[in-house]
Amino acid sequence: MKYSDFPVHKNIVISKNNLPRLPKEFERTVLGYPKEGSIAQYRGPNATHVHEYVTHWRVHRDIGDPRTLEGAILHLIYDAPEIALSIAVAGISGTVVGKTAYELRKDDSNDAVTEAIIAGGIASVFFGLLTFLLLRRK
Repeated sequence: MKYSDFPVHKNIVISKNNLPRLPKEFERTVLGYPKEGSIAQYRGPNATHVHEYVTHWRVHRDIGDPRTLEGAILHLIYDAPEIALSIAVAGISGTVVGKTAYELRKDDSNDAVTEAIIAGGIASVFFGLLTFLLLRRK
């Protein structure tokens, strides 16, 4: 089976009895969500993504390979859109809350800019993380 034959986003389980080790073109990576029970993750040709377990490999193909700039963009759009959306929500919410806080505090505070930055930062982290947790696929 060629790597390009692996289905996109559909896991295939391969026993280590049939494939004791991955081919040399696969590299160990931290790019990907850790899965319960997995030992390591690997990325290979054609955006192939492998999770290693004690007795087997779980293989799927992503649309984008996050090891390249073009692949990372495709990966954020098609394979992990919850990350891109979380970043967008964090940026927008932080900006809106920061501007609002500044407008509300600028006449009454000597440090309205700092207060706005802190409020915007807190909102950004909160809403970005909330979006990620709500959208993340298990």
